[in-house]
Amino acid sequence: MPDTLLLFREAFAGTLLIAAACAVLGVYVVYRRMVFVAAALAQLSSAGIALAGFLAGLGLGGIVTSELGVSSAVTLGGVVFFAHESVERRVPTDSRLGLAYVLAGAIAVLLAARTAGMDVHEFMLRGNILGITGGDLWLILAVVVVVLAVHVAFFKEFLFVSFDREMAATLGYAVGRWNLLLHLTMGAVIAVSMAAAGVLLVFAFLVVPAVTGVLLGRSVRAVFTWAMGSSLASSVIGFLISIALDLPTGPTIVAVAGSLAALAGIIAKLRD
Repeated sequence: MPDTLLLFREAFAGTLLIAAACAVLGVYVVYRRMVFVAAALAQLSSAGIALAGFLAGLGLGGIVTSELGVSSAVTLGGVVFFAHESVERRVPTDSRLGLAYVLAGAIAVLLAARTAGMDVHEFMLRGNILGITGGDLWLILAVVVVVLAVHVAFFKEFLFVSFDREMAATLGYAVGRWNLLLHLTMGAVIAVSMAAAGVLLVFAFLVVPAVTGVLLGRSVRAVFTWAMGSSLASSVIGFLISIALDLPTGPTIVAVAGSLAALAGIIAKLRD
C-alpha cells in the first residue's frame, strides 16, 4: 500500500487539494441553494474541454486547443452570466441555469461526436483522478491556494452577502461584486478540477461534504470545519479503498462521502 501511494502521490495530493477547495465552496453552494449553479458550471467546463478537443482536431494549436484555457474561458463566461444582476431581473435564475446546463451538455456531446478519436460515452465519463501529473498538481495547488486565501481574507464579507443580502446592501456593501467574486472562485476551482477529476467527483465534492457539515455543525464555523473534515476523510478513505480493491477512484470517493453524509444524518436525527 505505501508503495502504491508513493506511485500515485501526485494524484493523492491533487485529490486532497480539490477536496479542500470544494468543501469550502460547497458550504455556500448548499446554504445559498446554488447546487444547480455548480452543476451548470461543471457542465460548461465539460463543454469547454470538448471544444478544445474539437479545435485540436481541426489542426489548430496553442491556447485555443488548451483544455484548461478553453474550459476556464467558457466556465468564467458562465460565471459572469449567472452573476450579472441585470440579466437576473429579466430571466429567472432557474431558467438561466436550466438553459446553460442543457445547452452546454448538448454542445459537449455534439463536439465530442465530431472530434476524431473521441468517443462520446468515454468523454461523458472522463476524469481519472489517478492521471494527475506533476504539472497538473502545481496548477491545482496554485489555484486552490489563491482561492482559499481569498475566502479567508473575505470570510465575513462572503458570509454577510450570502445570508443577509438586504442588510449588506443597506450598509453599503457592493453585493453584486461580492457575489461575482464568489462565483469566480467557484468557476476557477471547477475549471482546473474538471479535466483531472471529472464531473461526478467535482460535483460530489461541492455538495456532499457540505451536506455533512450542515447536518453536524452547530455554528457556521463548525459547518465549514465538518465539511472540510468530511471531504478530506472521504478522499483518503476512498483513495485507499480504491487501490486495495482495484476500484475506480472517483466513484469510490463519492460512495464514501455519501456514506459519511448518511451517517451524519443518523447522528443529527439522534441528537435532535
